[in-house]
Amino acid sequence: MRVGNKDEVFMVDTGAEYSVVTKQIAPPMGNEVDIMGAMGVSAKYPFLASRKCSMGGHNVEHEFLYMPECPIQLLGRDILCKLQAQITFLPGGHAQLDLPESGGSARQHNPAGPHNPQSVKIAVVMPREEEWRMAPTLPAAPDPHALLLEIPGVWAEENPPGLAINIPPVYVELKPGATPVALRQYHIPQKAKQNIQIHLQRLKDNGILKFCVSPWNTPLLPVLKEGTQEYRPVQDLRAVNEATVTLHPVVPNPYNLLALIPGDTKYYTVLDLKDAFFCIRLAPASQPLFAFQWEESTTGARHQMTWTRLPQGFKNSPTIFGCALSQDLLAFNAQPDKVVLLQYVDDLLLASPTEKRLFIRHKSLATSAKPSRLQSV
Repeated sequence: MRVGNKDEVFMVDTGAEYSVVTKQIAPPMGNEVDIMGAMGVSAKYPFLASRKCSMGGHNVEHEFLYMPECPIQLLGRDILCKLQAQITFLPGGHAQLDLPESGGSARQHNPAGPHNPQSVKIAVVMPREEEWRMAPTLPAAPDPHALLLEIPGVWAEENPPGLAINIPPVYVELKPGATPVALRQYHIPQKAKQNIQIHLQRLKDNGILKFCVSPWNTPLLPVLKEGTQEYRPVQDLRAVNEATVTLHPVVPNPYNLLALIPGDTKYYTVLDLKDAFFCIRLAPASQPLFAFQWEESTTGARHQMTWTRLPQGFKNSPTIFGCALSQDLLAFNAQPDKVVLLQYVDDLLLASPTEKRLFIRHKSLATSAKPSRLQSV
C-alpha cells in the first residue's frame, strides 16, 4: 500500500480493530487508545495525522495507530472496511484480496500464491485460551499406564518384593580378627513403633525377615517420612560395616554416565527398582550379622530378627546389586536399535529418538527385570 508518497508493507489482520504502523509517518493527533499487549499489560498508543492511502486504484484518507514495538505493520478492519475489501480463500490453500471496481464489481488485487512476490499475508487472530485449536493433531501416543495391566506382576504396587533366582546367595566376609558387636536398641516412641511394626510384619510375611538368636545386634532407628506422619525403620549398620571387608565400588559417576546419552534422543523414561536389594538372597552364614532386637508394639514381647535378603544400609549392597543387575541387562543392551539404557545402582534410564521405540523397549525392560520389581516414574 502507498501511504503518502512512500510504499509500505503491511500484513492483513482481520482481527485487528485498528491499522498499525511502526514508523511515525505523520505527527500525532493527540488522541490515544489503550491496547492490551501479548503479556497482558495495557499501554496507551497515539493516532497519527491522516494520510492519503492508495491500493488497487482506491484512495482513502486514514489515521494509523502508532505502535513502534509491533513486529509488523497491520491493515486492520478500520481501513479494510473503508476499502470494502473482500478476502477469498481458494481451494489450493491460497487466499486473495479483492477490492471493488468503481462500478461496484470486485477487482482482484495481489492474488496470494507461491509465485507472486507481492502476495498478501493474512493473519488469524484469536483469544489466547483458544490458541490450542491451531495446534496440529498428533497421532495417539502409547499409553505407559497400559503396561500396568499388560504386565501386572512386575510393578511394585500391590506386589511383594521379587527374588533374583539366578543370583547366588551373598556371603559377607568379615575382617580378620572381627568379633560380634552387640549394641542395645534405642527407645522408640509408641507412635513410631506402631508404624514400624506394620513394615516389619509385611517383610516377615514375605520371607525377607525371620526370627533368630545372634551374638550380633544393631539398633533400628525410626525415620519420619517426609510430608507424612508415618515412620519407617532404618537399621544403623555402621558397626557391621566397620567389621566387614569393603568391596571395590563400581558405581559410575553420574555426570560421566549422562554424557553417554546421544544427542538425537528426544524421549526418556526412568525405572526405579523399588526395594531392589531385597531381591538378592543373603547366605545363611551371613544372616546373623544383621540381627536387631524388636519389641512388639501390642504385646511388649522382645525377640531378635534378621534379614534373609541383602539389607539396606549395608555398605556393599549397592556394589553387589549393581554388578548383578548389569550382568542381567547384558542381553538387553545388545539389541540392535538406537535406544540407550543407562544404569545407576537401582535406577534405569531409557533414552530413544522415537516415542514408539521407547515404549517397546520399556515393555521389554519391564519383562526382563521382573524379579526386582519395577516402579515407573
